[in-house]
Amino acid sequence: MIDESRRVSMDIHYEISQHYFKEATYLQNWKLREWLSEMVDEEILYWMPIEENRLVKDRRPEPTPDDAAVYNDRYKHLKQRVEQIYTGQVWVEDPRSKIRYYVSNIEAFHTDVENEFAIRCNVLVLRHRRDTQIYQHSFLKEDLLRKTKAGFKVVRRKLTIDARSVQDKNLFFFM
Repeated sequence: MIDESRRVSMDIHYEISQHYFKEATYLQNWKLREWLSEMVDEEILYWMPIEENRLVKDRRPEPTPDDAAVYNDRYKHLKQRVEQIYTGQVWVEDPRSKIRYYVSNIEAFHTDVENEFAIRCNVLVLRHRRDTQIYQHSFLKEDLLRKTKAGFKVVRRKLTIDARSVQDKNLFFFM
């Protein structure tokens, strides 16, 4: 839970923003091993819940990591996905998609744990596949970042995609 009264200083916000810009560069340049080793903590929970478009009066609880999800990965699962891409046998990414990540509205907050920060930001992904397939994905990224001697690492990531029906043929890329 984010405490809105605990926003980080401008200096820390700048460092965190640079982390997200570097992450976007790694991902769009298919530097997945570097992304995983430098920017992802081994305790990671990388989660994209399946969300329903509900009526306002529907009071069922929000999804949890125990519910069905598009992604509900730990470090070993992310590593398997990354290594699978490098085999050259992932036909959905051969040839590889051209992807651009646009990160904006980065909000950063202190948590109760020293050197851990709650982050909320918007991301737009433009994905060009093959000759004519163009897809656009917008989502909310909610992260728990841990500052280490080597930089920030993602400990928890919740991805909430805005679309209720994804038109893309697959979501075999990292966000």
